Amino acid sequence: MQELPSYSQALNSALGIVHAVCTPELVPLERAMDRVLANEIVADRDCPPFNRSQMDGYAVIAHEISHGVSMRVLGQVAAGTSFEGARESNTCVAIATGAPVPDCFDAVVEHERTNNGQETVVFNCDSVKVGASIHAQGVDAKSGDVLVQKNTSMKPQHIAIAASVGLVEVEVLSRPRVIVISSGDEVVQANETPLPHQIRNGNNPMVCAALASMGCDVIASLHLPDEPEATKVSIQESLDGRADVVVTIGGISAGERDFFPEAFAGAGVKIVVKGVQIQPGKPVIVGRHTNAVVLGLPGNPVSALVCCCLFGWPIIRGLQGLSTALPWQQAPLLSDVTPNPHRLAFRPCLLVNGTISVPQWQGSGDLSHTSSTNGLVQLPPSGYDLRTGEHVTCLAYPWH
Repeated sequence: MQELPSYSQALNSALGIVHAVCTPELVPLERAMDRVLANEIVADRDCPPFNRSQMDGYAVIAHEISHGVSMRVLGQVAAGTSFEGARESNTCVAIATGAPVPDCFDAVVEHERTNNGQETVVFNCDSVKVGASIHAQGVDAKSGDVLVQKNTSMKPQHIAIAASVGLVEVEVLSRPRVIVISSGDEVVQANETPLPHQIRNGNNPMVCAALASMGCDVIASLHLPDEPEATKVSIQESLDGRADVVVTIGGISAGERDFFPEAFAGAGVKIVVKGVQIQPGKPVIVGRHTNAVVLGLPGNPVSALVCCCLFGWPIIRGLQGLSTALPWQQAPLLSDVTPNPHRLAFRPCLLVNGTISVPQWQGSGDLSHTSSTNGLVQLPPSGYDLRTGEHVTCLAYPWH
């Protein structure tokens, strides 16, 4: 029997059949959250666009300030207004935070360093530097500077920046369209009462939610009985061009009631990954149809969760034309962990305060132990426990 590929080998094979399919589309700012920016956001003017006061106080000429000096107050500048008068020697204007500093002044002295006079003000500071308490025009960015890079996942601060340069809509990448299909006679829907030998379907909503967090539009979510003809028809219909990715859950091993591989073959799917030397998720399948990428996830829920992250996430990023490198990082273990002696293990973990804790589990059917986790940890094959403080590689879930 041919040896199964490593995770890195299998992922390289999977990504070899992935190409960008997402195209730019305009969306209103209020719908841009978590969308991937298709073009840069550029400053339409200097940021800030004027010398902006950082304090409530007085705009002055710096070299005229000394302790006890008295100045006539020429007027006031509120935020959203400007001062049109002429400066005379040893005069100042009262100014509010955020207001434009008149060009004839070069510093701001805050109220706390004065007697807060209205017509005449006395300063109780020894000196002030040129530019003090002024947010200088263009110091953040110049007109034409890139403020948000292309391929950024839009967050509230990016939406604020877009609005600040006059955009009411932005060009983002279209979302990959995904169809999710689970299988199994032992599975009933969440609102049904299972028989003693049945379980409710948690895989479909879990995988759909995970894919949505990766930037997908899940256009259909189906569950099939263990019946070869129904499986064949469903796969054929799902590969009709509506979807960019077809994700199946369960039914991909070598059992008598695992009908997805036969349905893939009948539909003309070219398989590039069939089994990987990892735990959990050994029987994962990746293939290519003319119209879509096919990802076959194992049926055990932890296996489905892990493989959706390990293969689904980079595949989705590739379809978006983004880097497929996942943000793995290094962190120390908070306690001893027993790895798999023969296979690279990916265990749900909790990454917090720069350390990794790995909860006890009862195997890939134990979804309950994932409740407090926020990522995956790689445990290299070993016959010995990995010790507390040992650095390992981990990955935050894409929804964290």
